[in-house]
Amino acid sequence: YSSIYLNGIRFNDAMTGYGPWSLWSGLNDATRNQENTAGLRSSGYGIDGIGGTTNVNARASQMRKGFRASVVNGNSMYRFRAMVSYASGLLDNGWSYAFSFSTRQGGNSYVNGVYYNAFGYFAAVEKQFGQRHRLALTLLGAPTERGAQQAATQEAYDLVGNNYYNPNWGWQDGKKRNARVRNNHEPVVMLNYTFDISDRSKLDLATSLRFGMNGYSALTWQNGPDPRPDYYRYLPSYFALDKNMLGAAWQQVYWQANYQNIRHFDWDKMYQTNYIQNDPVDEAQYGPGRRSNYMVEERHTDQLDWNLVANFSHIFRNNSKIYGGLSLRRNRTEYYSEVKDLLGGDYWADIDKFAERDFGSNAIAYQNNLDYYYRHGHAHAAKVGDKYGYDYYAHVLRTKAWAAYNFNVGGLGVTVGGEVGYASQWREGLWRKGLFPDNSKGDSKKLDYLTYKAKGNFSYRFSAAHTVEANVVYLQDAPEFQASFVSPRTRNTTTPGLSAERVFGVDASYNLRVGDLKARVSGYYTRIYDQSKVISYYDDVAATFTNFAMSGIDKLHFGLEAAVSIPLYRSLALNGAVSWGQYTYDSNPYYLQTQDNSGDIVSDGYVYWKNFHVESTPQLAANVGLSYRSNNNIFLSADFNYYNNMYLSMSPIYRTDAVITTGMTAEDIAHLRRQEKFDSAYTLNASIGKNWYIHRQYTLGFSLEVKNILNNQDIRTGGYEQTRLTKNTETTVTTYQAFDSKYFYMFGTTYYLNLYFRF
Repeated sequence: YSSIYLNGIRFNDAMTGYGPWSLWSGLNDATRNQENTAGLRSSGYGIDGIGGTTNVNARASQMRKGFRASVVNGNSMYRFRAMVSYASGLLDNGWSYAFSFSTRQGGNSYVNGVYYNAFGYFAAVEKQFGQRHRLALTLLGAPTERGAQQAATQEAYDLVGNNYYNPNWGWQDGKKRNARVRNNHEPVVMLNYTFDISDRSKLDLATSLRFGMNGYSALTWQNGPDPRPDYYRYLPSYFALDKNMLGAAWQQVYWQANYQNIRHFDWDKMYQTNYIQNDPVDEAQYGPGRRSNYMVEERHTDQLDWNLVANFSHIFRNNSKIYGGLSLRRNRTEYYSEVKDLLGGDYWADIDKFAERDFGSNAIAYQNNLDYYYRHGHAHAAKVGDKYGYDYYAHVLRTKAWAAYNFNVGGLGVTVGGEVGYASQWREGLWRKGLFPDNSKGDSKKLDYLTYKAKGNFSYRFSAAHTVEANVVYLQDAPEFQASFVSPRTRNTTTPGLSAERVFGVDASYNLRVGDLKARVSGYYTRIYDQSKVISYYDDVAATFTNFAMSGIDKLHFGLEAAVSIPLYRSLALNGAVSWGQYTYDSNPYYLQTQDNSGDIVSDGYVYWKNFHVESTPQLAANVGLSYRSNNNIFLSADFNYYNNMYLSMSPIYRTDAVITTGMTAEDIAHLRRQEKFDSAYTLNASIGKNWYIHRQYTLGFSLEVKNILNNQDIRTGGYEQTRLTKNTETTVTTYQAFDSKYFYMFGTTYYLNLYFRF
């Protein structure tokens, strides 16, 4: 819900709506000039929504003139960062230019197998023609390869002896190899034109193009045992569930001793399995070579995103202002999977392994690319770099027009604005799926939506010390693409009950400022209607891979916030903030669960989520700290942070009638549907910095930040319930028990040391 702009163009991801920060990750110098608005306040770039706005101003003329170099050493995200930047400022001939380059390398002190191999580049040039015209060209990119961490169950963490166990990696040739690697490079090129029509009127035109690749690797296999080290059947609890207590005891010993590297992927074993593959049936069908049973795939979401924006503003004689604009966005994202590493084999047979299991006698049914099968008489023998599994385009078209008017009368300030738009999205299948030959290739039906927003911002200044403000917004927006299709990997079927999402929000604040004393108290209320969500998973009850599509998800958010900054002595200040909220689901959304292999309905009904808490964010948080800045440029701060009322992300299937059997008591049902609340937690952080001015021309400085000084390594920061269930058949009536949840933990003490030099 936060709108992120780059040089006046909204860059939130067209598929998910998420913030696009990774597009310019590591380019801190080039993107440090930012204009921010909070909450429901309006910006000069659009009406926007409920999460505030940020506009990153990365034009060459706006960067601080001079040269800057910095190096960083840390232990939380990466070990080392180096960055160099230069900006010319506005030259006498009207030109200005800037560039920046960076690299981030290494892992961290806590999680094995994670690492950064990242770079960033930025170049901008701008020309001022006379006093009224400016033309700017900007190019940036952040090619990044990053090893990922996976959540694990508390059982696995306890067996290993720490809360940072990462099941994604194993040893290969004496080196750590991670199976889950994010690899992306999505350059952005944009052109901005500004026309100062007069002292009171301005026209801004901008266009941008985002392109490149975004991949996320994963290990996959066709037959044989699951190679994931923390697969539930390899943990002591699985043996205990089967009443094999001796096996459970031995498995615990193996895990604790890491016997034969049981905690990690066995890459050598997978290579050996592939290498000895010699099936005459495969050779007759696919030709000579070894068919891989294990391989590493890379799942791609490669975007081609084009934007065109025109904004206009005019200040009237009474200093009231009107501003507005038009925008057009066209996005085509290709979703496909690619063979990344055959692990010693020669090819991968591109078939649907779940369909082959269910329809083994029907070769057509388990073809991922049916047209290839018809042409060659067998599935594609995919080599490294070949697409396999699925290939489709997600198309999104959005256009909007908006306008706002601001005026002030005495101490009263008012801004009212509105937006109207059109959004269309559709799936274009590039392959014909054997299971859905008539509903997989070609265009789906177009999902068209009218979008609109209405917003009002009101403020009143009683005096220089006292002001109040209130804001209100009502909007309707299109659902995100990934929530709009039941199984876009396989077919064109849309989510049942899909509709536009609506949001109503209101907030009010009181502000006090007396000298250096500042205080603010705010309240807010937000209702969200008609969200949709789709998840895909293996259903143990139905014994098949399924798609679980929900619609009609409503949420209610309300709360209070307060903040204060109190000067104590000279440059020493006491700062504090507290936020209390209640964020809950406000409906029991409808769901339809279908078999992925056939589209047949498994179950439908309602997810009993009403009054459960929205997950993954603290609903009570507080901060108190001291800050100090001396006359000789020493900066000091210390902060104490506390949070509570944070809840685990819920699996919807646990809260449906489909998993309730006649043998379950009311206590069993309540236990299955309960929502886990995390323990409260607190941390202590501190920072120090200083810079030196040398001959009034050079600046040398450093900053050091230390987080979680108390080194608490038991703070849960997130996680999720698994979707799977175990079947209890000890009694005459079957009942179900949820799999253990998976968690992430905050790192212990971390530091970030930055040394910089500029002139």
